[in-house]
Amino acid sequence: MSTAVLEHGAITRPLEEETREEAIAAHLARPSRSLTAALSFLIGCVTLMMTGFAVIIPVFPQRLQALGLGSEMLALMEGAFGLGMFLFSTPMGTWSGRIGRKPVLFISLAGFIITNLLLAFVNVPLFFVPIRFVEGMLLAGLFPVAMSMVGDTIPLERQGRWIGFLTTAQAVGFALGPGLGGFLYQKLGFSSPFLLSAGIALAASLLAIFLVPETLPRHVRAQAKLQQERSGEQSSRQPKQWRLVGLILLVAPFLVIDFGMIFTFPFVFPQVPFFFERVLHYSPTQYGLLFSTYGMALAIFPLVSGPLSEKLPKKPLIVMGSLLFSALIVVMLVAPFYPLLIVGAALSGLGSAFVEPAMGSIYLAATTDENRGQVMGMRGSAISLAIMLGPLVQALVGLWITPQITFATGVILSLIMALVAFLLLKNS
Repeated sequence: MSTAVLEHGAITRPLEEETREEAIAAHLARPSRSLTAALSFLIGCVTLMMTGFAVIIPVFPQRLQALGLGSEMLALMEGAFGLGMFLFSTPMGTWSGRIGRKPVLFISLAGFIITNLLLAFVNVPLFFVPIRFVEGMLLAGLFPVAMSMVGDTIPLERQGRWIGFLTTAQAVGFALGPGLGGFLYQKLGFSSPFLLSAGIALAASLLAIFLVPETLPRHVRAQAKLQQERSGEQSSRQPKQWRLVGLILLVAPFLVIDFGMIFTFPFVFPQVPFFFERVLHYSPTQYGLLFSTYGMALAIFPLVSGPLSEKLPKKPLIVMGSLLFSALIVVMLVAPFYPLLIVGAALSGLGSAFVEPAMGSIYLAATTDENRGQVMGMRGSAISLAIMLGPLVQALVGLWITPQITFATGVILSLIMALVAFLLLKNS
C-alpha cells in the first residue's frame, strides 16, 4: 500500500493463491446492482441508528435534573458509555472477522433496543451508569462492522464515495435526532424519546436481518474457526501475538491522526457555550445555528469529498482537512464576528469531510479480509478514547486556563496533526 508507513506485505500472512483467486472470483461475480442495494440498506441502518442515538441526547440533562442530580452524574454516564466503546471496539471488530459481520451488527442493534427500553422505564439513578456502559459496549461493534462491510465488498478505487455516504448518514442522523427528541420530551414526557429510539433501532435491526447480506467470505470464517480451535497450542499463540504487534505498528500513524483530530473537539467544546454567552453575548439560537451549519457541512461535503478521495492523493486531503478542521476555533480566537463564525463552522465541516473518506480508505487499503474487522475496531477504540479523554482533560485544566488558551491549544493540536500526516503518510 503506497499510503502506509509500513509495507502491508511485511506484516500480514499471505493467503494461499487458490483461496485468494476464489475470493476475487466470487467478488467479481456479485451483481453490482444488488451490491449497491445491499450497501444502501446498510447506510439506512446507520442513519436510523444515529437518529435513534441522537434522539435521547437532549433528554438526559432534564431527566437527571428532575431526579435531583446534576452534571456530575451526566459526566459519569457519558464516561461509562465512552469506556464501554473504548474497551470493546477492538474485540467486537475482531469477533466480526471470526463469526461474520452480520451477527455483530445485529448484536449492536439488539443491544441498543434493550438498553433504551431499560433507560425508558428504570428510574433508579444507580443503574444509569452501568446501563450506559453496556450500551457503549454493545454499540462498539456498529461502525467497525459498517466500515469492514465496505472494505469487504467495494474495490479500493471506489471505497472513498461509500465512506463518504456513511459519513453523511451519521451526520444526517445526528442532525435530525436532537430536535426530534426535544420535541417528544416536551410533548410526551421523559420516556418517549427512549421508546422512539428503541423503535428506530428495531427498524434498523429488521433492515439488517432481511436486507443486509453477510459480506465476510466463507473461507475467511472457516479459516478463523480453524485458528481458534488451534489457539490452545503454545506454538500458535506466539506468532499470533507478533502478528497483532505488527498490525498495531502498521496502523499506528493513522490511529495517532484519528486520536488527535477527534480529541480536539471534545477538549474545546465544554468552553464554547459559556464563551458564546458570557463573552460574545450571542443567543442560544445563534449558538445552535452555528453547529447546525457544521452538521450540514458534514452531511453534504462528504458526498463530494468521498469521490474526490478516489481520484486525488489522500495525503494532501488529510493535511488540508486537518488544517480546515480548526477554522471555527481560529475564528473564535481571533475574529469572533457571527458571519465569520458561520463561515468557520462550514470550513470545519469541510475539513472533517476531507479527512474521513481519505482516512477510511487508507485503513481499508491496509487490511485483508482476515484482519479488517480488527483494524477497524482498533480505530474505533482510538476514537472512543479521544472522545472520553477530551472532556476529562478539559475538566482537569479548565479552572486554570482561559477559553482563549483552550482555543489556542485546539488550533495547535490541529496543526500538529497536519504535520504528523505530512511527515508520516506517503503520497499515493
